[in-house]
Amino acid sequence: MVDFRMASDFSCELAGGDTGSDLDQRLGLYRVFVKLYEHHRWLLDEILDLENSSSRNPLSLSARFVQGVIWDRQVYLISNLLTDSTQLFCQPQGIWTIGRDRAMAFSIPDKRLSRRHAAIQHVENEGFYLIDLNSTNGTFVNGEPIRHCVRLKDGDKVRLGSLSFLFFACCANTNLPLLAASEVAEISAVRCQGVARAETPTGSETTAPAMTNPDEAEPPRGVDETSMFLISRSEL
Repeated sequence: MVDFRMASDFSCELAGGDTGSDLDQRLGLYRVFVKLYEHHRWLLDEILDLENSSSRNPLSLSARFVQGVIWDRQVYLISNLLTDSTQLFCQPQGIWTIGRDRAMAFSIPDKRLSRRHAAIQHVENEGFYLIDLNSTNGTFVNGEPIRHCVRLKDGDKVRLGSLSFLFFACCANTNLPLLAASEVAEISAVRCQGVARAETPTGSETTAPAMTNPDEAEPPRGVDETSMFLISRSEL
C-alpha cells in the first residue's frame, strides 16, 4: 500500500517548492496514478506495451478475442490470437494451452509470457475455466489476478503477460425460421448487383454528357483564364 505522506513529500520535490493549488493538483494527479496502478495495473501495462511497440504496424494491434462455442456436444475455440485471421481450434480433451512454447495450442512469442503460461479448459455442464500454470508474470481477469483458476464469463477481459484479449462464451443456439422465397430472391438480386458493380472496371461505365452553361464558355484564344475575371462581360 502506498504511504500518502511519502507521496506528499515526493510531490513537493516534483513541485520544486511550489505551494497552493499547483501543489494540490500535482498531489491529486499522483494519487490518481497510484489508484490506477493498484486497481487497474493491466491498463498501465497495455499503455507501456503500446509505447514499446510504436514501431509495429498499427494494424497488428487490432482487438484480440477468444470465443468458446458448444455445438451439438462438440466444443471449439474460435480466435485470432495467432494471426490476423479468425481460426477454429478443436481439442479432443477440451483443453487449450497458451504460452511461448511451440508445443502450446496458442504459441505466442511474447517475452512476458511464460513457456507454459495458462490454459483454457471446458468442463461439461459448468463452462470454460482459465487456469494459471504458475506463470511468472501472472494471469489477470478484468484487472484482478487469479490464484489458480477462475470460471470465465461472457465478455471477460483476460491478460497474460502483455497479451490481452476478450473472452466470449457461446453456450446456446437459436434455430431461426426459413425466409420467404420472395425475400431470398430480393436479397440475392441486391447482392448480385453489388458484386457486378464492384467487378466493373473503372472508367468503363458510360456517363451522361455534362450540360454546358453559357456563362462557362471557353475563353477567347489568347486570353488567360485568370485575366477573364478582370474583363467585363461587354468586352467579352
